[in-house]
Amino acid sequence: MGRTGRSDLRSVLKRETASMHDTLDGTMGEEAIASPRDYARFLMAQHRARKPIEEWVERNLPAHAAPPAQAPLIEADLAALGQTIPLRHHGFSMPENADPIGLKWALAGSSLGNRAMLAQRRKLGLGGPEAFLSDGAMPAFFKKLRPELEVEADPTRARRAVLAAEAVFACFLDALEPVAETA
Repeated sequence: MGRTGRSDLRSVLKRETASMHDTLDGTMGEEAIASPRDYARFLMAQHRARKPIEEWVERNLPAHAAPPAQAPLIEADLAALGQTIPLRHHGFSMPENADPIGLKWALAGSSLGNRAMLAQRRKLGLGGPEAFLSDGAMPAFFKKLRPELEVEADPTRARRAVLAAEAVFACFLDALEPVAETA
């Protein structure tokens, strides 16, 4: 199994998407712990990425296999901040033959970063709405998904999973375009 950390599906996904993942972490992470205005911008970017991905998931994956929706939580946090929900979203589609496990891994794995951001915000005494960052559904989904990720990676399936994860990360990178300020 994935004890070696080298050839299980999770390790392959981490290794093959590391550059995109690092870019996202470096950009989005700073906004979440900055001013309330920057936190709202972080939430808007999250919504701009997650909403079209979640719409794709709803159309293409059975409910029992779908990651939990996060856009409603983000919408609640934005409303609590007095912000308008971003209407402009980029589309999202999966590359042909992509394996949705890569999408699930990318979305579920982000919950680990959310928990770290929440802890950092609290350590700095930053308050405000935190339904999205503190949600327990996505970490629970990730825990349920881990056994499927920790199997030896079949090279074909791994490549298909990486395609899906890259599509998710690309959607998030596109969402980082400047968001029109509403406050």
